[in-house]
Amino acid sequence: MIYTAVTRGEKAEPERAPQLRANALPDGLAGTPAPRIVLDDGRGERVDTADLAGRPYAITFLYTRCGDVCPLIGQELRGALDDLGPAARGTAVLAVSVDPEGDTPAAVRAWLKRHRMPANFRYLIGSTRRLEPVWRRYFVSPQIPGRPETSTHTASIWLVDARGRLRGVYPGGLAVAPDIAHDLRKLIDEERPRPVGAT
Repeated sequence: MIYTAVTRGEKAEPERAPQLRANALPDGLAGTPAPRIVLDDGRGERVDTADLAGRPYAITFLYTRCGDVCPLIGQELRGALDDLGPAARGTAVLAVSVDPEGDTPAAVRAWLKRHRMPANFRYLIGSTRRLEPVWRRYFVSPQIPGRPETSTHTASIWLVDARGRLRGVYPGGLAVAPDIAHDLRKLIDEERPRPVGAT
């Protein structure tokens, strides 16, 4: 996480991504191509981020047995999609499992139903071998089965623009739905053709 310099006694405020409310990514990461993900989701459909070209999307990392931050992250993302209204059809949310053992298709389908997730909220699952490269590319550690006290599961939400570039990150477990909705709307607007003569 990048923080701006502050004077003594002031709280550190995250540096914002240009023209967005998301936190800025470090130099060398911001604006780079988002790592490609090809996994099945809990509904049994193949998801390939290459197929999302032209649509901005958010990526987070969850597990269905989580009783604290994961449901909060899910609700914030669902809230952002709700806030977007009809424009949400031009976006997507990808939740990648950090618990291959517990995140079975049945468990994921039950989680999606319990949290009333829309169709464009895709919960991606797979074996440890399939998921490890995704965790590594997004600097995420998995949930350690049976040892929650030692888990370093990362609670964050990544923002990817319609051209497949990493644009920002949000802290998980905080009230960020309005910020995510704002930023997804901005990224949708970036791709709209401008009228002739507009500057």
